[in-house]
Amino acid sequence: MLTAEYFIRDLNEKKIPNSDELQLQQFLVDEQTVGDWNMEGLPTDDLSIQNGIMVTRSSRYPLMIDPQSQAITWIKNREQELEKCGYIYTLTNPNLRDCLKFPLQEGSPVLIENVENEVDPMLDPLLEKQITIKGRSAILKLGDQEFDFDLKFRLYMTSRMANPHWSPELAAKTTIIDFAVTQSGLEQQLLAKLISREQKSLEDTLN
Repeated sequence: MLTAEYFIRDLNEKKIPNSDELQLQQFLVDEQTVGDWNMEGLPTDDLSIQNGIMVTRSSRYPLMIDPQSQAITWIKNREQELEKCGYIYTLTNPNLRDCLKFPLQEGSPVLIENVENEVDPMLDPLLEKQITIKGRSAILKLGDQEFDFDLKFRLYMTSRMANPHWSPELAAKTTIIDFAVTQSGLEQQLLAKLISREQKSLEDTLN
């Protein structure tokens, strides 16, 4: 496991104090936050929680492999402004650049669905956060147009393909996160649903 083989070993080699049974996941996110994510629709298995950490903590915008639509369900519940304001697009939208203007200015979230093997190069300055400061304003140039840029802006991208062939250049510009359900992840999700149902049944009996 990467945590034991690299992270904890590196801590020990550098003589950085750490717990004997350090759980990196618990170190990076608290139970209340995880509970909020679960209420928003993020599955409760370890892989999904780790993916949630990367989505919310990464400095680069997330590009999510999501064949079962678990990520997109969570993101839409988490960022309700997406559906309320219609900030959900595809790369085939001919007016995508113009559609981004208001969310960029207001610091609103944007979701780009159904990404396939390429992302429009027009978005490269956004993915690379090529922001310039002019006076008190942050400016982002897309193509031949300049847009005011609010640092609270969030971009999410999802793909339904289970095995996309993305270029190393795209991987360097984004944080690629695999939300595809694994066997162990599915087992944990089913176990959580079973426990939840048993607890509900017990509560009904007690009442």
